[in-house]
Amino acid sequence: MTPSPLQIEPSALHRYRYFESADIDDARQRIATVLQPHRLTPGSTWPGHLAHMNYVRLENLAFGSLGYGGAMGVEAGELEDYYLVILSLSGYADVSVGGRRTIIGQSQGVVIGPATSFGGTFSGDCEQFIVRVDKQAILNHSGFEHLQMEPIVDLSRPELAPWLAQLQVLTSSPETVALAQRDRRVAVEIERLLVMLLLAGQPHHSQQRTASAVLLPRTVRRAEAFIVEHACEPLTLADIANAAGVPVRTLLHSFRRFRNVSPMQLVREARIDRSREMLLSASENARVVDIALRCGFVNLGRFASAYREKFGEAPSDTLRAARQG
Repeated sequence: MTPSPLQIEPSALHRYRYFESADIDDARQRIATVLQPHRLTPGSTWPGHLAHMNYVRLENLAFGSLGYGGAMGVEAGELEDYYLVILSLSGYADVSVGGRRTIIGQSQGVVIGPATSFGGTFSGDCEQFIVRVDKQAILNHSGFEHLQMEPIVDLSRPELAPWLAQLQVLTSSPETVALAQRDRRVAVEIERLLVMLLLAGQPHHSQQRTASAVLLPRTVRRAEAFIVEHACEPLTLADIANAAGVPVRTLLHSFRRFRNVSPMQLVREARIDRSREMLLSASENARVVDIALRCGFVNLGRFASAYREKFGEAPSDTLRAARQG
């Protein structure tokens, strides 16, 4: 049998135990507090079994596992303002996402977006691995206000391998989770990494709405100045909007009208510019990877590609030329 690409040990999640319950109503209410109200219909094998949930939240993203202890029908209705990825650690589920029927198993999962209906039947031995990503997290790190993802998560896609690997690292490192819960900066960086890796690996498209309100360019300039000054810090859209003194949505609308780019695209450009400055003035022992990390790039390959696209040479070429000069 081909091993599942999801190499997460269920026991590693036990330290994040949220509840255990043999009462179906209690289990439903507990799950609803971290996801949303829904209906559970136990199968004939459920009585006497324990439902359980492991759950940990980091900023606007959370992960964990869920098992019903027996066959269970689930009817969640339309999701609220979050995306929910459901993968299988064991067992399977026959589900419907927005009216599209599919199977959750060892080779594939699903991602459900806001305002998308979800329901299905989970096998008695099904242990779900869940990742909840608030809509705000997608907005903060990609600039997309309305994003639709392909609901089928094909775990064999090479593009998803970095995301799956990062999930494995995170779930197997309680020290990292504890640090992120103490330090918001770390939590934001982990959230940003997971969001961007998911978007890099899972097909999606955006549906941008027409701006309904516009501010004076002064607000945009204030935001741009803040971005340039703080580009290498773990910025979110909320940080930039606060500095500009406007709501996030208004900031996005203003940037679309006056700059035709999102604030997060400008952050990326500012980071690339800053990295070039640092490479040109680097010490003899400086390394490209260290400079990339200091400028907020956690993926060296993407950094090198973006750098070459803008400056026509690799970061290592810039560093080498600076040392020779």
